[in-house]
Amino acid sequence: MTYRKRSRGRLLPTVKGIVIAMLAAFSAGCAPDAVRSVEATGFNAYIKKIGQVCQPLLIGDADVGEWIRMNSMGVDNYNYFIDATSKLYYNRLTPAGYSQAVTGFLGPGSSNERSFECIIANLPPDRPNAPAGTY
Repeated sequence: MTYRKRSRGRLLPTVKGIVIAMLAAFSAGCAPDAVRSVEATGFNAYIKKIGQVCQPLLIGDADVGEWIRMNSMGVDNYNYFIDATSKLYYNRLTPAGYSQAVTGFLGPGSSNERSFECIIANLPPDRPNAPAGTY
């Protein structure tokens, strides 16, 4: 991180240094498939499956099933959903923790419970802890 001098000799981080540190922390917290999506064939197949079998896949006021069909990577909420779902898939989040995290981000809704039940019920029993070659 870069610093600038402030009166009395104290060093304060510059805006650029703060942004770089935040980006590094954010990218370190991303799910493995967010970096190596091509190699995450099992996870990609799982996302495609829940997009098909869990219709309508509604969480909060979002039609997550439509996001999956459209591969809406430009939608920040979709990116969060993919990241959280990959953490569930790779055993980095419990089903209860996943439901709580996604609800906290996308909001409550009358279809949330049914959607989460379907997402969790379709997890493969032999899913990996992380994709090969990561972590």
